[in-house]
Amino acid sequence: MLLQTPNPEAQAASSDPRPRFAIGHVPLAVGDVDTMTEFYTNIGMRLVVNMGRASIIELMGGTHIILQEGRPGSGSLDLIVNDIDDTWSVMEAAGANPTRIQRGSPHDRFIATDPEGNTLHISSTHAIGPV
Repeated sequence: MLLQTPNPEAQAASSDPRPRFAIGHVPLAVGDVDTMTEFYTNIGMRLVVNMGRASIIELMGGTHIILQEGRPGSGSLDLIVNDIDDTWSVMEAAGANPTRIQRGSPHDRFIATDPEGNTLHISSTHAIGPV
């Protein structure tokens, strides 16, 4: 895997060194919106709004996950964190059955499962500059 440095010409054209794009919303089908909202906020995501049939939770960087009624256990999220060891402990305490942490380049990682069976791929960050 080749990590690239930001394009200097693009950087010079803007005083903001962050990438132009971010992910806004990611849908995740759940069977019980309230229970899953509680799980995700308990592990460190921020509740924006719970509308009953759907709720919006926020991640670092401003991405929103929309928990909406649907077939549970069919989803997968690929998440990054600043502290992989602390996050592993949080996931274990939440009953998410985390695998052991695999150490390696470009990041350390483990897999956990939310209460409805959705797969959570959790990795240490490897961002290159401000995001």
